[in-house]
Amino acid sequence: MKIKKVKLSKENLEIIRNIDITFYKDPRLTIDWYMERYNENHTGILLLNEQNKNVGYLVCVPIKKELYDQFVNGMLADDVEVDPEMFLKESKYNYIVSTVILDGYRKKGYGTKMLECLMEEAKGKNYCAISVSKEGYLLLNKKLEVKKKVNDTVYAFELKS
Repeated sequence: MKIKKVKLSKENLEIIRNIDITFYKDPRLTIDWYMERYNENHTGILLLNEQNKNVGYLVCVPIKKELYDQFVNGMLADDVEVDPEMFLKESKYNYIVSTVILDGYRKKGYGTKMLECLMEEAKGKNYCAISVSKEGYLLLNKKLEVKKKVNDTVYAFELKS
């Protein structure tokens, strides 16, 4: 398996969307939705198998402190309706938006490897995330601290560095 950092170009957003639709069943997640939220300044991490097929990703973006505080304090259980203006080019505050791995590649430590790749740049930055699945909770709980239980399935996480 290879882990590759990429800019969130339209091509890479299409790859991410194609992986997302295997997990998220939300009709709002169109390519236009991705293009409005993310831009070339944002970085993603792609997981590629031996045949160079994209089988997973992690996206983390810089955000305004106001949004960071909302996530950490458990005020948001979903980010689909977050105003794209809250995503910045640079910030001390970062939001781990999502990590999705295709079924046949799950539970093999690849999510942890992508998260570790992201954490290599963590010095001096704060990270937040929300988990929407048991697997997401287990992954985030390895590197971040649970800050709040939002509901039965969603937890807010934070890492200050």
